[in-house]
Amino acid sequence: MKHTSSQLKAISRKALDGNWGLPMGANIILGVISFIVIFFITFFTNTTTVTGTITSEFLTYAVSLFISLFGAGITKMTLNISRKQAYSMKDMLYVFHHNADRFLIVGLIIAGIGFVTGLPVMFMSMNSDIPVSFILFFSVFDLIISVIIDLFLGLSTYLLLDHPEMGAMDSMKESIRLMKGNKGRSLYITLSFLPLAFLSVLTCYIGFIWLIPYMDMTMANFYRDIIGELNTPDSTPTNEFPTITIDENPNENNSNF
Repeated sequence: MKHTSSQLKAISRKALDGNWGLPMGANIILGVISFIVIFFITFFTNTTTVTGTITSEFLTYAVSLFISLFGAGITKMTLNISRKQAYSMKDMLYVFHHNADRFLIVGLIIAGIGFVTGLPVMFMSMNSDIPVSFILFFSVFDLIISVIIDLFLGLSTYLLLDHPEMGAMDSMKESIRLMKGNKGRSLYITLSFLPLAFLSVLTCYIGFIWLIPYMDMTMANFYRDIIGELNTPDSTPTNEFPTITIDENPNENNSNF
């Protein structure tokens, strides 16, 4: 039986009870590193020219790809907490010792698509003659593409973490298969965090220190729910790919989308 968004959030809050410290600290470290690196890229590249802008965007995507490996480590930490397994700050480096190339390939494909779809916005923003409405339209289009990609490939990182023998392409194929009938649920869960995100912005972004681990834990439990792990007393992942049964009469959180 699939869990609703409210149930997954309740499970996540319970899992984080007494365990907020390390996830919060890990995300702060990752955020600081990202800010410093991107600041230097922006400072030392001339974004007033086409070449400089492309160079800046390329470097930003490259650095983001590398930093995403630490993000996958935080995901590993989150999964360990949700499964009541041992976890530590060293989990941030987990991917570097477990075939990091698999994660890089997945990230490269996703980042590559994002880079290509973001090119129109990048070039239009450099031309003052282009109406703001055009830039806004393509920005929204770029956002929609990013959401669609996540709805299909969002489970790839979890699968690579749980199955060290799985290749990058296989993880994406399996993610697409598992997300069949669950894309609507994923989108609903993500959108349900918007009010908290808005409140976090009002706190000068300080609220995100708590919100991001909460969202990460909820999505980790969403993954565990899809593979049927939340319905079994043993939370240890198996080496076999799960078989997912799609409800014939899905409700709001169980659509075939």
